[in-house]
Amino acid sequence: MVSFYCASKMTVVLQNLCKSPTMEVVLAWPKSKKAPLKTFEEIQPLIQQGRKRELKLLIRENSWPINSPVRASLWPALCRQHQHGKSMLDGFYWDMVTQVFGTVELPDKPIMLPPFVEATHCLGYHLTRKGRAVADRVVSVLGYACPDITYSPSLYPITAALLHFMPGKYCFIKFSSGVLSL
Repeated sequence: MVSFYCASKMTVVLQNLCKSPTMEVVLAWPKSKKAPLKTFEEIQPLIQQGRKRELKLLIRENSWPINSPVRASLWPALCRQHQHGKSMLDGFYWDMVTQVFGTVELPDKPIMLPPFVEATHCLGYHLTRKGRAVADRVVSVLGYACPDITYSPSLYPITAALLHFMPGKYCFIKFSSGVLSL
């Protein structure tokens, strides 16, 4: 974006170059072609109608800030698309947490992550210490519940990103329903 001072200075320079005091130089700067960011209310009909191609394009064209309320509504809505009916996994997560850790409370010590998680990919994406513990627990329970997973380096960072928008239980349900549908 060119400031007013810079544009005025360029006008003077161009007038001096033309050496014609009566000639007026008008600078036309192209306007920004970026459309305003869409709201969740504008996106929701596409989700409800199952218009996935348009939805993907719209998401790619909009770059909402990290703390945008659109993201907080969009992630759970996108995850719900893959859920069919009442999931049997609703109560399963807490049963698995109790079975693996003996309690539903977050442990004070670090949690041993499953072998399919690569330590160099354990990005927390600005989660708090408690948030990292929840991410560790979700990934560990998923590894215990789905022993078929042998290598998935992106699972931890995706879990960390989703935890900004939904509780750990729902992250587990989304991942396990995805794994079970394969």
